[in-house]
Amino acid sequence: MTKQQKKHGGRILAAGLGLLTAVAAFGTASAQSFPDKPITFIVPYSPGGGSDQMARRLQPGLEKALGVDVRIVYKTGGGGAVGFNELWRSKADGYTISNVVVPNVVISAQGKDVGFKPGEFAYIGMTVRSVGALMVPKGSKYGSLSEFVSAAKANPGKLTVAGVGSTGGRNFAELAKILGIETTYVPVSGGVGKMMPMLQGNHVDAGMTASNHAVKHKATVDTLVIAGPKSTAALPGVPSEPQWTYTTTWGIMAPPGTPADRVAKLNDALYQATAAPNVVKIVTDLGLVQMRQTPAQAKAYVDVAIKKFAQ
Repeated sequence: MTKQQKKHGGRILAAGLGLLTAVAAFGTASAQSFPDKPITFIVPYSPGGGSDQMARRLQPGLEKALGVDVRIVYKTGGGGAVGFNELWRSKADGYTISNVVVPNVVISAQGKDVGFKPGEFAYIGMTVRSVGALMVPKGSKYGSLSEFVSAAKANPGKLTVAGVGSTGGRNFAELAKILGIETTYVPVSGGVGKMMPMLQGNHVDAGMTASNHAVKHKATVDTLVIAGPKSTAALPGVPSEPQWTYTTTWGIMAPPGTPADRVAKLNDALYQATAAPNVVKIVTDLGLVQMRQTPAQAKAYVDVAIKKFAQ
């Protein structure tokens, strides 16, 4: 190689190194400056439900930690599928996030012509979980689980039970099998915010959802049974059904392909928001179990649900 060739090659190497340095510096600057504009938070269910409640209680803490506004928008329908699809189609830059509800995000993905794949979202973290509950309107003639079961067995298919979309149907079917009863399931696509008024207004005989809603609305509904092996102090005297595995988990996710450094920054903000004393108090008062996860732990949590609810 001639001296001139060596000199020319050295210039190319230097230019290449300079370009790599510039790219690295740009990436670092980009991570440091994120976010520098408002973030959109998609709630895939109607106002008043568990997703809306989570978004509202975390919103102030997220805004404080991130230094920008967090704007909540509602994209409802399809048992959450409309909102999940909205996130799926959003730009993967960290400026659009959404509630994720497990197992809803898994079960709703099994519907016809659903575009999103639950295993491919960028999961930021799960925040709380709650066991399921079967409720009746306050003053119902079914004052106990045994009375409800007796009536259902005496009138197969006559009693109506409302729940959220196809997810609710899967979760109630498990309890109905355990109890040995046949009822008519009424799916509500708008979420708990639309289901609870149906129950409170005596439009259905019973309603089934996460037990935190039973706690919040205990002035207007009575809880007959909760899922799992343990009772809860938030619903004193309510029996539990150990074989009923229904659990709802709420968290936050971003579109597939969102840069890991931005997911990490959102996760850090979520950690700060969930640690706020007023948030901890609300979670405790509702009988929820708080969860604090890394993005990897959240992804693993969803992967378990995907395997559990696979068709």
